[in-house]
Amino acid sequence: MEGQRAPQNNGTTTPDDIDRVVSPHLPLVPPPSRACHDNMYIVQFPKDQVYRIPPSENALIVERYRNPPPNEKKNQRVCCCSSRLLLTIAIILVTIIAIVGITLATLFIIYNPTGPIFTITNFAAKNVTKPPHYEISLRVKNPNTRLGIIYESSEISMLFDENEVAKGTFPKLLEQGKDSSTQFKVNVTGTSRTLPKKKGNTPMAFELDMNLGVRVAASGIETWIMKSNVVCKFKVNNLGSDSRILSQVCDTHFKQY
Repeated sequence: MEGQRAPQNNGTTTPDDIDRVVSPHLPLVPPPSRACHDNMYIVQFPKDQVYRIPPSENALIVERYRNPPPNEKKNQRVCCCSSRLLLTIAIILVTIIAIVGITLATLFIIYNPTGPIFTITNFAAKNVTKPPHYEISLRVKNPNTRLGIIYESSEISMLFDENEVAKGTFPKLLEQGKDSSTQFKVNVTGTSRTLPKKKGNTPMAFELDMNLGVRVAASGIETWIMKSNVVCKFKVNNLGSDSRILSQVCDTHFKQY
């Protein structure tokens, strides 16, 4: 880009003045309608360096992206904050689940919980009300030396000759410490209005089925409810006041999962 100072010529231009303009391109003649004044320069740009001005529509689009309307800005902020909040909550939940999962897995691997052990200590038939009910004394032992057991309320049924003769419930929220035994009573109510009949001197065989829900606890952490199915088969001499347990076998099927 080069320029020459225009000569002073009292508002007129002569051919000699035009020849004095030195340029690598064709000489540029000032418009005849515009007079040359002092300190005026004539500047020539190469054709390949002339830049076009973009249309006004493009400028409006760029301006709209740079300065979005207030409502769009607000919506963008709300969406951004909501996404961050949901992501934070998801990360916290995943972290808590991972910690609890690792803790429970460690608990099972190290301690290997086992189900409770039941024993029937006394059995008495009551015929005070109709239908009759039965009072059964039980002793339960927690065999885990490092874990406690929490018993949930569960159903109990008693069978005679493979027929259900009474139903009841387990004591609610019975808690048991590690490596300990607990004595308690359950009452089951007869499903018929008469007591089972004894046949001669033959012992009377009963079956007590307990479907228990238990939780294993350690250091304040409780597991989910696990199933413990207990079946006690026992025989008594009679249903009178001198009723005695002659024999019994209790099996516990403990499901950890």
